[in-house]
Amino acid sequence: MIAFPGTSGSFSGVAAQEAFPNGQCAGFPTFPEAAKAVIEGLADYALLPVENSFAGAVLPTYSLLEKLPLHIVGETMKAVRHNLLGVPGATLAGIRRIASHPQAIAQCDVFLQGMKGVQITPSENTAISARDVAAQGDLSYAAIASEEAARSFGLIVLAKNIQTSSANTTRFLILSRTETPLATPSKATVVFTVKNEVGALVRVLASFAESGLNMSRIESRPMPETPFQYFFSADFEGRMDAEHLSRAMEAARPYTCELRLLGVYPKAIPPKRENEANNS
Repeated sequence: MIAFPGTSGSFSGVAAQEAFPNGQCAGFPTFPEAAKAVIEGLADYALLPVENSFAGAVLPTYSLLEKLPLHIVGETMKAVRHNLLGVPGATLAGIRRIASHPQAIAQCDVFLQGMKGVQITPSENTAISARDVAAQGDLSYAAIASEEAARSFGLIVLAKNIQTSSANTTRFLILSRTETPLATPSKATVVFTVKNEVGALVRVLASFAESGLNMSRIESRPMPETPFQYFFSADFEGRMDAEHLSRAMEAARPYTCELRLLGVYPKAIPPKRENEANNS
């Protein structure tokens, strides 16, 4: 079974079904509950969003990567097309409240700026917002969610493709209890904290670079229990065997308090942009 955060019609749910077309996918109310399902053996994998091409990092996933004994075994990317959904009979002019996940709200900022006098309410998940709109039956209440969510909950599309970026894409990680051996992994993710010494972060990054690893992303977030100290997550791309990665990790380790390899996995191919898909 593949666990994902949200319910039927969520972007995570659609991405899980596309990544595992023959697998059984099940939604869980929150990110931690989806990950916990894997740890407890209720699911084989969890699929969680980790970053968006427009709005940036999905912080709850980074928090889980830091804390939980899970391994990254894959990634997938999905083009995200947001829509404003309402109950049958609703009109765009009549909307006074809009709910959705904070990431979806951020990804539709230009559209929402044009909705004067409308209350914007963050929620746990896009599809859960759509479900709530359907349950309340309020003509003035709408949700930002997928067309799949509209079909799942009997809603209508009031405004289509309202995301600010036409190339809006979300990257998802596939997490497992165990590592999956790969002959030619093309991507690796590590997490680390650095010692409180001058130049420690620079030395860590230099150690990776001098070992021949190509860093494609680095993200920092505060450590709640240690004010003004930071936890880092970094991705590396290229052909990496176990010995190569081990040498790089050992070179960086003297400058870190904690250093952990989360996984090596195949690099996902970004989805085609809408105009590219239409021309192919």
